[in-house]
Amino acid sequence: MAHFAKLGIDNEVIEIVYMETILTMTNGGLEDENIGIEYLKKHHGHENWKKCSYNTQRGAHLNGGTAYRGNYPKLGWFYNSTLDKFVEPRPLDNNGKPCNSWVLNTNTAMYDAPISKPTLTAEDNGACKSWVWDESLYQSDNSKGWLLEDHS
Repeated sequence: MAHFAKLGIDNEVIEIVYMETILTMTNGGLEDENIGIEYLKKHHGHENWKKCSYNTQRGAHLNGGTAYRGNYPKLGWFYNSTLDKFVEPRPLDNNGKPCNSWVLNTNTAMYDAPISKPTLTAEDNGACKSWVWDESLYQSDNSKGWLLEDHS
């Protein structure tokens, strides 16, 4: 199967479609993204498409192959034409505010927190606790940012 992301305004992923790989191949049997895009334009009436790989996540191919465009995107993600990768939207913290301190990792095409997430203890894990990011806490003290939240 060949997978393609339908891109909207600002290259936001608005749909993901898949089709038989044969529909993307040259007469000689080589896959060609442009053939697939032309097929999609004709049958879907939309101009902006990018091929994506179902087996690519965080800049790596899950089966040991060659990673393709950073990540298999989800709806609401973006295609970054400078990186030629699909990028997640900027994460939101525990209060629903953008994590402006997080930096886009150009290798994984994902955002990284400025402080590593602490590891849960076995006790915390068993007690339904998890680490959540608080951007306001980080902005007030750059040595803090992760809060242990109780979900029980």
